[in-house]
Amino acid sequence: MTMETIMNVLVFLLAAATILMGKYTLSLRRYVKELGKAYDEVTKGNYMAQINSSFSGDLGKAGKSFNLMTKEIYDNIETLKDRNSKLKAILKSISNGIVAIDKEQNVLLMNKAAKNIFDYHETDYEGRPFEMIVKDQRLLLCILDLFHKRERAHTQLHLGTVDYKINVDPIRLDDNDKIVIGAIVNIEDITERIKLETIRSDFVANVTHELKTPLTSINGFVETLKSNAGINKAMRTKFLDIIEVESNRLQRLIDDILILSFIEGNKSHYSNEPVNLADIINECINLVSETIKDKNVTIEFSPMDNEIYLKSNPDLMKQLILNLIDNAIKYSKEEGFVRLTMLEDSKKVLFSVEDDGIGIPSEDIDRIFERFYRVDKARSKKVGGTGLGLAIVKHIVLNLNGNIKVHSELNKGSKFIIEFPKNDKDDSK
Repeated sequence: MTMETIMNVLVFLLAAATILMGKYTLSLRRYVKELGKAYDEVTKGNYMAQINSSFSGDLGKAGKSFNLMTKEIYDNIETLKDRNSKLKAILKSISNGIVAIDKEQNVLLMNKAAKNIFDYHETDYEGRPFEMIVKDQRLLLCILDLFHKRERAHTQLHLGTVDYKINVDPIRLDDNDKIVIGAIVNIEDITERIKLETIRSDFVANVTHELKTPLTSINGFVETLKSNAGINKAMRTKFLDIIEVESNRLQRLIDDILILSFIEGNKSHYSNEPVNLADIINECINLVSETIKDKNVTIEFSPMDNEIYLKSNPDLMKQLILNLIDNAIKYSKEEGFVRLTMLEDSKKVLFSVEDDGIGIPSEDIDRIFERFYRVDKARSKKVGGTGLGLAIVKHIVLNLNGNIKVHSELNKGSKFIIEFPKNDKDDSK
């Protein structure tokens, strides 16, 4: 091969190499340009950004790897978003106040119930110091005291009119449970629970006391009669009369307790039907006719020309009206009156029971519907009251979707007004 031929070959190879290098440089520039655009999209939050994967060789492989990476990032972020939205939905549905704080006592997350408890209504709370979120110092110190124990702890706290149960559970590392990295604070409003427990406890105590009183009296007189055979007939009769009175009182108390228990335990099992209010009132007046004669009380009742029907339970309505009439008679004056009235408009029916009796002190009116609450205990026992009559009335009124009001003045009498939703006879069927 001549020198000239060799030189021609070298020139050809150099030219080919220059052309190939130019093409590769052009491809590399295009690749870098597309990579830059994709990178800008990713930085803007578009994790679906892709680059052209038609490049050959190593550039093509690199492009495919970049696209796989952005897709994986996108999938992971979407998974996190889904988990976060579910977590927020769960936290929102929890009625308790839930707060997560880190070991530096900065807030990580907090639900709406916790915001309401803390009286904190700003949207920005993540990363803020916990002490900036909780305005009440007693509540703050209580929670931090539990937090510093670094173990599961709980307590109860009374703030104003609200009772809280506070639980603090430490957050620990999965691989080292000795290291605490934060805590979950769970705040539950237990005001109603404590109130119900108090009512239940008071009810049991009152029932026990009310049952013991007549039983003690009965047992005492029975023992006297058994151990003294020489008691004369008049004294024996007197003792037996007392036993009978106490037995009747005991029976009335048991009956009222059973009625109240039935009303509270069968709220969704009442049979409602059209009830003629005037008919029920007249039936109740007949039932107390002997009591009226004994006390010489006049009952005033003039039914309306048109019939008034309520969609109600006949037995409950009868118990309601009978209790109110009986209560009015007991506390009315000798030769006094009990006035019953009915009114109606397009939306409601009003029924009232009024007497001219001893009246109720203003400070006692809000409490007369409590179980076993008596304005005058001595007088209540004298007239045979169990302390449950008005409690039964209140429960029946509420269960029949009504409401009750009381107007009273000492030594001038009382008026109980009940309002029921209106139902025509046809609508009540």
